[in-house]
Amino acid sequence: MEILEIRMDHFGKFNGQSMAFHPGVNVIYGDNETGKSTMRAFIRDMFYGIDRMRGRAAQQDEYSLRQPWENGSYFSGMLKFRSKDKIYRIERNFEKRDKAVRLICETEGRELDAEELSDLLQDMDETAFSNTVFFGGQSGETDEGLANAVRNGMINAGSGSLSGIDGAKAMEELKEERKRLEREKKQRVAAKIEKMQALSVKIDYAQQELEQLASQELKQRERLKALEEEIGEAGEAYSRAAEEDTPGNAGTIVWKIGKITMAVIAVAALAVALVMSAWQVRAGAVAVILLACLGVQFFGVRDQKQKDMMKEQEAYLREQRMRREYERQKAQYERQQRNAPKKERLLANLEWAVNARKEKQVMLEELQEQQKILKKEKGEVEELEQKLSAVYLAIDTLSEVMNDIYREYAQKLNERISEILSVITGGKYTGAYLDENFQVRVSTPQKLLSIWQVSRGTMEQIYFALRMACAEFLNQEDALPLILDDAFLTYDDTRLEQTLRWLALSGRQVLLFTCHRREQEILQRIYESNTSQ
Repeated sequence: MEILEIRMDHFGKFNGQSMAFHPGVNVIYGDNETGKSTMRAFIRDMFYGIDRMRGRAAQQDEYSLRQPWENGSYFSGMLKFRSKDKIYRIERNFEKRDKAVRLICETEGRELDAEELSDLLQDMDETAFSNTVFFGGQSGETDEGLANAVRNGMINAGSGSLSGIDGAKAMEELKEERKRLEREKKQRVAAKIEKMQALSVKIDYAQQELEQLASQELKQRERLKALEEEIGEAGEAYSRAAEEDTPGNAGTIVWKIGKITMAVIAVAALAVALVMSAWQVRAGAVAVILLACLGVQFFGVRDQKQKDMMKEQEAYLREQRMRREYERQKAQYERQQRNAPKKERLLANLEWAVNARKEKQVMLEELQEQQKILKKEKGEVEELEQKLSAVYLAIDTLSEVMNDIYREYAQKLNERISEILSVITGGKYTGAYLDENFQVRVSTPQKLLSIWQVSRGTMEQIYFALRMACAEFLNQEDALPLILDDAFLTYDDTRLEQTLRWLALSGRQVLLFTCHRREQEILQRIYESNTSQ
Protein backbone atom coordinates (compact mmCIF):
# COMPACT_ATOMS: atom_id res chain seq x y z
CA MET A 1 0.00 0.00 0.00
CA GLU A 2 1.13 3.55 -0.76
CA ILE A 3 -0.41 6.80 0.45
CA LEU A 4 -0.65 9.15 -2.53
CA GLU A 5 -2.23 12.30 -1.19
CA ILE A 6 -3.92 13.84 1.85
CA ARG A 7 -6.11 16.93 2.20
CA MET A 8 -6.88 18.35 5.64
CA ASP A 9 -10.08 20.42 5.73
CA HIS A 10 -10.31 22.10 9.13
CA PHE A 11 -8.27 19.54 10.99
CA GLY A 12 -6.38 21.01 13.92
CA LYS A 13 -4.37 24.00 12.73
CA PHE A 14 -4.71 22.99 9.07
CA ASN A 15 -7.41 24.28 6.74
CA GLY A 16 -7.45 23.13 3.12
CA GLN A 17 -3.84 21.90 3.35
CA SER A 18 -2.84 19.16 0.91
CA MET A 19 0.30 17.05 0.56
CA ALA A 20 1.41 14.39 -1.92
CA PHE A 21 3.75 11.48 -1.22
CA HIS A 22 5.92 9.22 -3.37
CA PRO A 23 7.08 5.60 -3.04
CA GLY A 24 10.08 4.85 -0.83
CA VAL A 25 11.19 7.05 2.05
CA ASN A 26 9.48 10.46 2.38
CA VAL A 27 11.02 12.90 4.83
CA ILE A 28 8.60 15.52 6.15
CA TYR A 29 10.80 18.07 7.86
CA GLY A 30 9.66 20.89 10.09
CA ASP A 31 10.47 22.69 13.28
CA ASN A 32 8.57 22.10 16.44
CA GLU A 33 4.94 23.31 16.45
CA THR A 34 4.72 23.21 12.66
CA GLY A 35 2.04 20.49 12.68
CA LYS A 36 4.02 17.32 11.90
CA SER A 37 2.33 15.29 14.64
CA THR A 38 -1.08 16.63 13.56
CA MET A 39 -0.46 15.60 9.96
CA ARG A 40 0.72 12.18 11.07
CA ALA A 41 -2.35 11.76 13.32
CA PHE A 42 -4.56 12.79 10.39
CA ILE A 43 -3.42 9.76 8.38
CA ARG A 44 -4.29 7.36 11.19
CA ASP A 45 -7.61 9.06 11.87
CA MET A 46 -8.59 8.88 8.20
CA PHE A 47 -8.10 5.11 8.34
CA TYR A 48 -9.74 4.48 11.72
CA GLY A 49 -11.77 7.55 12.65
CA ILE A 50 -11.79 9.31 16.04
CA ASP A 51 -13.84 8.15 19.00
CA ARG A 52 -15.03 10.82 21.42
CA MET A 53 -14.53 10.02 25.06
CA ARG A 54 -16.94 10.97 27.82
CA GLY A 55 -16.77 13.06 30.94
CA ARG A 56 -13.58 14.79 31.96
CA ALA A 57 -11.54 12.53 29.67
CA ALA A 58 -13.22 14.22 26.68
CA GLN A 59 -11.40 17.48 27.50
CA GLN A 60 -8.02 16.09 26.45
CA ASP A 61 -8.89 13.20 24.16
CA GLU A 62 -7.79 12.80 20.56
CA TYR A 63 -11.02 14.35 19.29
CA SER A 64 -10.50 17.54 21.30
CA LEU A 65 -6.85 17.79 20.27
CA ARG A 66 -7.69 17.56 16.56
CA GLN A 67 -10.68 19.86 16.48
CA PRO A 68 -10.29 22.74 14.01
CA TRP A 69 -8.73 25.92 15.35
CA GLU A 70 -10.99 27.87 13.00
CA ASN A 71 -14.53 27.14 11.88
CA GLY A 72 -15.01 24.22 14.25
CA SER A 73 -18.36 23.35 12.66
CA TYR A 74 -16.55 21.71 9.74
CA PHE A 75 -14.18 18.89 10.62
CA SER A 76 -13.18 16.61 7.74
CA GLY A 77 -10.53 15.42 5.32
CA MET A 78 -9.53 13.19 2.40
CA LEU A 79 -6.85 10.52 1.93
CA LYS A 80 -5.95 8.84 -1.36
CA PHE A 81 -3.95 5.59 -1.50
CA ARG A 82 -2.99 2.77 -3.84
CA SER A 83 -3.54 -0.89 -2.96
CA LYS A 84 -2.89 -3.76 -5.36
CA ASP A 85 -2.84 -1.53 -8.45
CA LYS A 86 -6.09 0.19 -7.55
CA ILE A 87 -6.53 3.72 -6.30
CA TYR A 88 -8.93 4.42 -3.45
CA ARG A 89 -10.15 7.59 -1.79
CA ILE A 90 -11.38 7.97 1.77
CA GLU A 91 -13.60 10.94 2.60
CA ARG A 92 -14.42 11.37 6.27
CA ASN A 93 -16.46 13.82 8.31
CA PHE A 94 -15.42 13.85 11.97
CA GLU A 95 -18.35 15.86 13.29
CA LYS A 96 -19.74 14.07 16.34
CA ARG A 97 -23.35 14.66 15.26
CA ASP A 98 -22.81 13.99 11.60
CA LYS A 99 -20.06 11.40 11.34
CA ALA A 100 -19.71 9.90 7.91
CA VAL A 101 -17.12 8.00 5.91
CA ARG A 102 -17.02 7.21 2.20
CA LEU A 103 -14.73 4.72 0.45
CA ILE A 104 -14.44 5.25 -3.29
CA CYS A 105 -12.50 3.11 -5.74
CA GLU A 106 -11.34 5.69 -8.31
CA THR A 107 -9.95 2.99 -10.56
CA GLU A 108 -13.38 1.37 -10.94
CA GLY A 109 -15.33 4.60 -10.51
CA ARG A 110 -17.63 3.28 -7.80
CA GLU A 111 -18.30 3.75 -4.12
CA LEU A 112 -17.66 0.80 -1.85
CA ASP A 113 -19.06 -0.20 1.47
CA ALA A 114 -17.00 1.51 4.17
CA GLU A 115 -16.61 -1.89 5.87
CA GLU A 116 -14.32 -2.95 3.00
CA LEU A 117 -11.68 -0.56 4.30
CA SER A 118 -10.87 -3.17 6.96
CA ASP A 119 -10.07 -5.67 4.23
CA LEU A 120 -7.73 -3.19 2.55
CA LEU A 121 -5.96 -2.74 5.90
CA GLN A 122 -5.70 -6.55 6.14
CA ASP A 123 -7.90 -6.59 9.25
CA MET A 124 -5.26 -4.74 11.24
CA ASP A 125 -7.00 -2.86 14.01
CA GLU A 126 -5.89 0.49 15.33
CA THR A 127 -3.96 -1.05 18.24
CA ALA A 128 -1.86 -3.27 15.99
CA PHE A 129 -1.46 -0.38 13.53
CA SER A 130 -0.08 1.87 16.29
CA ASN A 131 2.31 -0.84 17.51
CA THR A 132 3.87 -1.66 14.16
CA VAL A 133 3.75 0.82 11.28
CA PHE A 134 2.70 3.92 13.20
CA PHE A 135 4.94 5.03 16.05
CA GLY A 136 7.33 7.72 17.24
CA GLY A 137 8.18 9.99 20.12
CA GLN A 138 10.50 9.29 22.98
CA SER A 139 9.58 5.65 23.47
CA GLY A 140 9.56 2.84 21.01
CA GLU A 141 8.15 0.30 23.47
CA THR A 142 5.22 -1.80 22.42
CA ASP A 143 2.23 -2.77 24.52
CA GLU A 144 0.04 -5.81 24.95
CA GLY A 145 -1.85 -4.84 21.80
CA LEU A 146 1.08 -5.84 19.65
CA ALA A 147 1.40 -9.18 21.44
CA ASN A 148 -2.27 -9.90 20.84
CA ALA A 149 -2.02 -8.83 17.21
CA VAL A 150 0.97 -11.09 16.61
CA ARG A 151 -0.66 -14.02 18.37
CA ASN A 152 -3.78 -13.51 16.26
CA GLY A 153 -1.66 -13.29 13.15
CA MET A 154 0.01 -16.55 14.06
CA ILE A 155 -3.36 -18.21 14.67
CA ASN A 156 -4.64 -16.91 11.36
CA ALA A 157 -1.57 -18.18 9.58
CA GLY A 158 -1.75 -21.48 11.41
CA SER A 159 -5.40 -21.90 10.51
CA GLY A 160 -4.72 -21.35 6.84
CA SER A 161 -6.52 -18.01 6.82
CA LEU A 162 -5.33 -14.43 7.01
CA SER A 163 -8.48 -13.10 8.65
CA GLY A 164 -11.56 -13.93 10.57
CA ILE A 165 -9.93 -15.26 13.72
CA ASP A 166 -9.16 -13.14 16.74
CA GLY A 167 -7.44 -15.50 19.15
CA ALA A 168 -6.84 -12.90 21.82
CA LYS A 169 -10.45 -11.74 21.67
CA ALA A 170 -11.68 -15.33 21.69
CA MET A 171 -9.51 -16.07 24.72
CA GLU A 172 -10.72 -12.91 26.44
CA GLU A 173 -14.34 -13.79 25.73
CA LEU A 174 -13.82 -17.32 27.03
CA LYS A 175 -12.25 -15.99 30.22
CA GLU A 176 -15.09 -13.50 30.66
CA GLU A 177 -17.58 -16.32 30.17
CA ARG A 178 -15.67 -18.37 32.72
CA LYS A 179 -15.85 -15.50 35.22
CA ARG A 180 -19.55 -15.03 34.52
CA LEU A 181 -20.33 -18.71 35.01
CA GLU A 182 -18.22 -18.92 38.15
CA ARG A 183 -19.97 -15.82 39.51
CA GLU A 184 -23.38 -17.22 38.61
CA LYS A 185 -22.52 -20.58 40.16
CA LYS A 186 -21.29 -18.90 43.31
CA GLN A 187 -24.40 -16.74 43.50
CA ARG A 188 -26.75 -19.65 42.89
CA VAL A 189 -25.01 -21.94 45.33
CA ALA A 190 -24.86 -19.20 47.93
CA ALA A 191 -28.52 -18.36 47.37
CA LYS A 192 -29.54 -22.01 47.64
CA ILE A 193 -27.44 -22.51 50.75
CA GLU A 194 -29.02 -19.42 52.27
CA LYS A 195 -32.50 -20.63 51.34
CA MET A 196 -31.78 -24.12 52.67
CA GLN A 197 -30.49 -22.70 55.93
CA ALA A 198 -33.50 -20.39 56.24
CA LEU A 199 -35.87 -23.28 55.47
CA SER A 200 -34.13 -25.51 58.02
CA VAL A 201 -34.56 -22.85 60.69
CA LYS A 202 -38.24 -22.41 59.77
CA ILE A 203 -38.81 -26.18 59.76
CA ASP A 204 -37.17 -26.61 63.18
CA TYR A 205 -39.21 -23.74 64.61
CA ALA A 206 -42.42 -25.09 63.07
CA GLN A 207 -41.73 -28.55 64.52
CA GLN A 208 -41.18 -27.06 67.97
CA GLU A 209 -44.40 -25.05 67.72
CA LEU A 210 -46.23 -28.15 66.52
CA GLU A 211 -45.02 -30.12 69.54
CA GLN A 212 -46.08 -27.29 71.86
CA LEU A 213 -49.52 -27.11 70.27
CA ALA A 214 -49.95 -30.89 70.50
CA SER A 215 -49.00 -30.76 74.20
CA GLN A 216 -51.39 -27.87 74.75
CA GLU A 217 -54.16 -29.76 72.98
CA LEU A 218 -53.55 -32.82 75.19
CA LYS A 219 -53.72 -30.72 78.37
CA GLN A 220 -56.98 -29.12 77.29
CA ARG A 221 -58.46 -32.53 76.60
CA GLU A 222 -57.37 -33.80 80.04
CA ARG A 223 -58.84 -30.74 81.77
CA LEU A 224 -62.11 -31.11 79.90
CA LYS A 225 -62.31 -34.82 80.76
CA ALA A 226 -61.68 -34.15 84.44
CA LEU A 227 -64.34 -31.43 84.51
CA GLU A 228 -66.88 -33.66 82.79
CA GLU A 229 -66.17 -36.50 85.26
CA GLU A 230 -66.56 -34.12 88.17
CA ILE A 231 -69.87 -32.86 86.84
CA GLY A 232 -71.11 -36.44 86.21
CA GLU A 233 -70.22 -37.68 89.70
CA ALA A 234 -72.01 -34.76 91.31
CA GLY A 235 -75.15 -35.47 89.29
CA GLU A 236 -75.17 -39.11 90.26
CA ALA A 237 -74.75 -38.30 93.97
CA TYR A 238 -77.56 -35.83 93.80
CA SER A 239 -79.89 -38.39 92.21
CA ARG A 240 -79.08 -41.00 94.85
CA ALA A 241 -79.78 -38.60 97.67
CA ALA A 242 -83.13 -37.61 96.19
CA GLU A 243 -84.27 -41.22 95.88
CA GLU A 244 -83.62 -42.16 99.60
CA ASP A 245 -86.87 -42.95 101.73
CA THR A 246 -87.99 -40.49 104.45
CA PRO A 247 -88.05 -42.02 108.07
CA GLY A 248 -91.36 -42.18 110.25
CA ASN A 249 -92.73 -45.80 110.41
CA ALA A 250 -90.60 -47.24 113.24
CA GLY A 251 -93.22 -46.56 116.14
CA THR A 252 -95.96 -48.45 114.37
CA ILE A 253 -93.72 -51.49 114.00
CA VAL A 254 -92.82 -51.42 117.78
CA TRP A 255 -96.50 -51.09 118.81
CA LYS A 256 -97.44 -54.09 116.78
CA ILE A 257 -94.65 -56.09 118.37
CA GLY A 258 -95.96 -55.05 121.90
CA LYS A 259 -99.52 -56.26 121.18
CA ILE A 260 -98.33 -59.61 120.00
CA THR A 261 -96.19 -60.00 123.16
CA MET A 262 -99.14 -59.21 125.45
CA ALA A 263 -101.38 -61.71 123.68
CA VAL A 264 -98.81 -64.42 124.09
CA ILE A 265 -98.57 -63.71 127.82
CA ALA A 266 -102.37 -63.77 128.27
CA VAL A 267 -102.74 -67.11 126.58
CA ALA A 268 -99.98 -68.51 128.79
CA ALA A 269 -101.74 -67.28 131.99
CA LEU A 270 -105.06 -68.82 130.96
CA ALA A 271 -103.47 -72.16 130.39
CA VAL A 272 -102.02 -72.15 133.87
CA ALA A 273 -105.40 -71.37 135.44
CA LEU A 274 -107.12 -74.23 133.74
CA VAL A 275 -104.70 -76.65 135.16
CA MET A 276 -105.35 -75.58 138.81
CA SER A 277 -108.01 -77.75 140.92
CA ALA A 278 -109.95 -75.28 142.84
CA TRP A 279 -112.35 -72.92 141.25
CA GLN A 280 -111.44 -70.13 143.52
CA VAL A 281 -107.98 -70.74 143.14
CA ARG A 282 -108.57 -70.78 139.57
CA ALA A 283 -110.59 -67.57 139.78
CA GLY A 284 -107.96 -65.80 141.86
CA ALA A 285 -105.25 -67.04 139.68
CA VAL A 286 -107.02 -65.80 136.66
CA ALA A 287 -107.45 -62.45 138.31
CA VAL A 288 -103.86 -62.36 139.25
CA ILE A 289 -102.89 -63.31 135.79
CA LEU A 290 -105.16 -60.70 134.38
CA LEU A 291 -103.75 -58.08 136.70
CA ALA A 292 -100.27 -59.21 135.85
CA CYS A 293 -101.11 -59.04 132.20
CA LEU A 294 -102.54 -55.60 132.62
CA GLY A 295 -99.42 -54.53 134.56
CA VAL A 296 -97.22 -56.05 132.06
CA GLN A 297 -99.18 -54.41 129.33
CA PHE A 298 -99.12 -51.08 131.10
CA PHE A 299 -95.46 -51.14 131.76
CA GLY A 300 -94.85 -52.69 128.31
CA VAL A 301 -96.80 -49.94 126.70
CA ARG A 302 -94.85 -47.31 128.59
CA ASP A 303 -91.55 -48.94 127.71
CA GLN A 304 -92.66 -49.28 124.17
CA LYS A 305 -93.59 -45.64 124.02
CA GLN A 306 -90.13 -44.77 125.28
CA LYS A 307 -88.58 -47.06 122.73
CA ASP A 308 -90.76 -45.63 120.03
CA MET A 309 -89.74 -42.11 121.01
CA MET A 310 -86.08 -43.09 120.91
CA LYS A 311 -86.52 -44.71 117.54
CA GLU A 312 -88.39 -41.70 116.25
CA GLN A 313 -85.58 -39.49 117.52
CA GLU A 314 -83.02 -41.69 115.82
CA ALA A 315 -85.05 -41.63 112.64
CA TYR A 316 -85.31 -37.87 112.85
CA LEU A 317 -81.59 -37.50 113.32
CA ARG A 318 -80.94 -39.89 110.43
CA GLU A 319 -83.36 -37.94 108.29
CA GLN A 320 -81.60 -34.70 109.17
CA ARG A 321 -78.25 -36.22 108.21
CA MET A 322 -79.71 -37.40 104.91
CA ARG A 323 -81.20 -34.00 104.26
CA ARG A 324 -77.88 -32.29 104.98
CA GLU A 325 -76.12 -34.73 102.65
CA TYR A 326 -78.79 -34.10 100.06
CA GLU A 327 -78.35 -30.37 100.36
CA ARG A 328 -74.57 -30.75 100.18
CA GLN A 329 -74.81 -32.85 97.02
CA LYS A 330 -77.32 -30.46 95.60
CA ALA A 331 -75.05 -27.48 96.29
CA GLN A 332 -72.12 -29.31 94.75
CA TYR A 333 -74.19 -30.16 91.69
CA GLU A 334 -75.30 -26.56 91.39
CA ARG A 335 -71.66 -25.46 91.62
CA GLN A 336 -70.78 -27.85 88.84
CA GLN A 337 -73.60 -26.46 86.77
CA ARG A 338 -72.17 -23.06 87.30
CA ASN A 339 -68.90 -24.48 85.87
CA ALA A 340 -70.58 -24.83 82.50
CA PRO A 341 -68.97 -21.59 81.16
CA LYS A 342 -65.59 -22.99 82.21
CA LYS A 343 -66.36 -26.07 80.16
CA GLU A 344 -67.25 -23.86 77.19
CA ARG A 345 -63.96 -22.03 77.57
CA LEU A 346 -62.10 -25.32 77.74
CA LEU A 347 -63.91 -26.46 74.58
CA ALA A 348 -63.04 -23.21 72.83
CA ASN A 349 -59.37 -23.50 73.85
CA LEU A 350 -59.34 -27.09 72.68
CA GLU A 351 -60.80 -26.12 69.32
CA TRP A 352 -58.21 -23.34 68.91
CA ALA A 353 -55.39 -25.71 69.81
CA VAL A 354 -56.63 -28.31 67.31
CA ASN A 355 -56.98 -25.74 64.48
CA ALA A 356 -53.61 -24.15 65.26
CA ARG A 357 -51.95 -27.57 65.23
CA LYS A 358 -53.54 -28.40 61.86
CA GLU A 359 -52.45 -25.06 60.36
CA LYS A 360 -48.92 -25.50 61.68
CA GLN A 361 -48.85 -29.02 60.27
CA VAL A 362 -49.86 -27.71 56.83
CA MET A 363 -47.17 -25.01 57.02
CA LEU A 364 -44.56 -27.57 58.02
CA GLU A 365 -45.50 -29.78 55.07
CA GLU A 366 -45.23 -26.80 52.70
CA LEU A 367 -41.77 -25.93 54.05
CA GLN A 368 -40.66 -29.53 53.65
CA GLU A 369 -41.93 -29.51 50.07
CA GLN A 370 -39.94 -26.34 49.34
CA GLN A 371 -36.91 -28.09 50.79
CA LYS A 372 -37.44 -31.00 48.40
CA ILE A 373 -37.74 -28.59 45.45
CA LEU A 374 -34.47 -26.88 46.39
CA LYS A 375 -32.75 -30.23 46.55
CA LYS A 376 -34.11 -31.07 43.09
CA GLU A 377 -32.80 -27.73 41.72
CA LYS A 378 -29.32 -29.04 42.37
CA GLY A 379 -29.43 -30.06 38.72
CA GLU A 380 -29.21 -26.39 37.66
CA VAL A 381 -25.91 -26.04 39.48
CA GLU A 382 -24.70 -29.25 37.85
CA GLU A 383 -25.62 -27.78 34.45
CA LEU A 384 -23.56 -24.70 35.25
CA GLU A 385 -20.67 -26.93 36.22
CA GLN A 386 -20.94 -28.69 32.86
CA LYS A 387 -20.83 -25.33 31.06
CA LEU A 388 -17.85 -24.32 33.16
CA SER A 389 -16.10 -27.54 32.30
CA ALA A 390 -16.72 -26.86 28.62
CA VAL A 391 -15.32 -23.33 28.92
CA TYR A 392 -12.28 -24.63 30.82
CA LEU A 393 -11.72 -27.17 28.08
CA ALA A 394 -12.08 -24.50 25.37
CA ILE A 395 -9.58 -22.24 27.15
CA ASP A 396 -7.11 -25.06 27.57
CA THR A 397 -7.58 -26.15 23.95
CA LEU A 398 -7.20 -22.62 22.58
CA SER A 399 -4.16 -22.02 24.76
CA GLU A 400 -2.60 -25.25 23.54
CA VAL A 401 -3.36 -24.37 19.92
CA MET A 402 -1.98 -20.86 20.35
CA ASN A 403 1.14 -22.18 22.03
CA ASP A 404 1.65 -24.78 19.31
CA ILE A 405 1.19 -22.17 16.58
CA TYR A 406 3.37 -19.73 18.45
CA ARG A 407 6.19 -22.25 18.70
CA GLU A 408 5.82 -22.94 14.99
CA TYR A 409 5.86 -19.30 13.85
CA ALA A 410 7.84 -17.75 16.68
CA GLN A 411 11.06 -19.19 15.38
CA LYS A 412 10.54 -17.52 11.98
CA LEU A 413 9.57 -14.26 13.65
CA ASN A 414 12.56 -14.39 15.96
CA GLU A 415 14.86 -15.08 13.03
CA ARG A 416 13.54 -12.00 11.23
CA ILE A 417 13.89 -9.83 14.37
CA SER A 418 17.47 -11.02 14.69
CA GLU A 419 18.24 -10.25 11.02
CA ILE A 420 16.92 -6.70 11.24
CA LEU A 421 18.64 -6.05 14.60
CA SER A 422 21.94 -7.36 13.29
CA VAL A 423 21.74 -5.00 10.30
CA ILE A 424 20.94 -1.83 12.24
CA THR A 425 23.50 -2.58 15.00
CA GLY A 426 26.24 -3.49 12.60
CA GLY A 427 26.36 -7.07 13.82
CA LYS A 428 26.91 -6.26 17.50
CA TYR A 429 23.62 -7.90 18.43
CA THR A 430 23.05 -10.98 16.38
CA GLY A 431 19.99 -12.46 17.97
CA ALA A 432 16.75 -11.47 19.60
CA TYR A 433 13.65 -13.41 20.34
CA LEU A 434 10.25 -13.26 21.99
CA ASP A 435 9.36 -15.72 24.69
CA GLU A 436 5.86 -17.10 25.23
CA ASN A 437 5.03 -14.07 27.38
CA PHE A 438 6.11 -11.78 24.54
CA GLN A 439 9.11 -10.58 26.49
CA VAL A 440 12.14 -9.65 24.37
CA ARG A 441 15.57 -11.08 25.01
CA VAL A 442 18.69 -10.24 23.07
CA SER A 443 21.91 -12.16 22.56
CA THR A 444 25.48 -11.08 21.99
CA PRO A 445 28.42 -13.26 21.01
CA GLN A 446 29.21 -13.40 24.72
CA LYS A 447 25.91 -13.89 26.54
CA LEU A 448 22.11 -13.59 26.61
CA LEU A 449 20.76 -10.29 27.95
CA SER A 450 17.47 -8.95 29.11
CA ILE A 451 16.28 -5.92 27.20
CA TRP A 452 16.61 -3.87 30.38
CA GLN A 453 20.37 -4.57 30.46
CA VAL A 454 21.14 -2.60 27.29
CA SER A 455 21.31 1.16 26.66
CA ARG A 456 18.26 3.24 25.87
CA GLY A 457 19.34 3.64 22.26
CA THR A 458 19.87 -0.09 21.82
CA MET A 459 16.53 -0.80 23.48
CA GLU A 460 14.82 1.48 20.94
CA GLN A 461 16.59 -0.35 18.12
CA ILE A 462 15.50 -3.73 19.47
CA TYR A 463 11.91 -2.53 19.61
CA PHE A 464 12.26 -1.13 16.08
CA ALA A 465 13.40 -4.52 14.81
CA LEU A 466 10.54 -6.13 16.69
CA ARG A 467 7.99 -3.74 15.13
CA MET A 468 9.33 -4.21 11.64
CA ALA A 469 9.38 -8.00 11.90
CA CYS A 470 5.83 -8.01 13.26
CA ALA A 471 4.66 -5.60 10.56
CA GLU A 472 6.07 -7.90 7.89
CA PHE A 473 4.40 -10.87 9.55
CA LEU A 474 1.01 -9.13 9.75
CA ASN A 475 1.16 -7.47 6.31
CA GLN A 476 2.33 -10.24 4.09
CA GLU A 477 0.03 -9.47 1.18
CA ASP A 478 0.26 -5.69 0.90
CA ALA A 479 2.71 -3.97 3.22
CA LEU A 480 1.29 -0.87 4.87
CA PRO A 481 3.32 2.35 4.85
CA LEU A 482 5.56 3.09 7.83
CA ILE A 483 4.54 6.36 9.48
CA LEU A 484 7.30 7.47 11.85
CA ASP A 485 7.53 10.62 13.96
CA ASP A 486 10.96 11.43 15.40
CA ALA A 487 11.47 7.71 15.91
CA PHE A 488 15.29 7.88 15.90
CA LEU A 489 16.08 10.52 18.53
CA THR A 490 18.28 8.14 20.58
CA TYR A 491 20.15 6.70 17.59
CA ASP A 492 23.72 7.67 16.94
CA ASP A 493 24.65 8.63 13.38
CA THR A 494 26.07 5.21 12.56
CA ARG A 495 23.06 3.21 13.62
CA LEU A 496 20.70 5.80 12.16
CA GLU A 497 22.38 5.41 8.79
CA GLN A 498 22.22 1.61 9.07
CA THR A 499 18.52 1.84 9.96
CA LEU A 500 17.64 4.27 7.16
CA ARG A 501 19.58 2.14 4.70
CA TRP A 502 17.55 -0.87 5.74
CA LEU A 503 14.32 1.15 5.35
CA ALA A 504 15.32 2.32 1.91
CA LEU A 505 15.88 -1.27 0.85
CA SER A 506 12.75 -2.67 2.53
CA GLY A 507 10.45 -1.84 -0.37
CA ARG A 508 7.93 -0.16 1.95
CA GLN A 509 6.73 3.37 1.68
CA VAL A 510 8.03 5.36 4.65
CA LEU A 511 6.65 8.69 5.86
CA LEU A 512 9.31 10.05 8.21
CA PHE A 513 8.27 13.12 10.17
CA THR A 514 11.23 14.82 11.85
CA CYS A 515 12.51 18.10 13.18
CA HIS A 516 16.13 17.13 12.42
CA ARG A 517 17.89 17.45 9.12
CA ARG A 518 20.29 14.58 9.68
CA GLU A 519 17.75 12.00 8.48
CA GLN A 520 17.41 13.88 5.19
CA GLU A 521 21.16 14.31 4.87
CA ILE A 522 21.86 10.63 5.58
CA LEU A 523 19.18 9.51 3.12
CA GLN A 524 20.68 11.82 0.50
CA ARG A 525 24.03 10.13 0.93
CA ILE A 526 22.42 6.69 0.76
CA TYR A 527 20.60 7.48 -2.47
CA GLU A 528 23.72 9.06 -4.01
CA SER A 529 25.73 5.99 -3.02
CA ASN A 530 23.16 3.63 -4.49
CA THR A 531 23.00 5.71 -7.68
CA SER A 532 26.74 5.74 -8.14
CA GLN A 533 26.85 2.00 -7.74
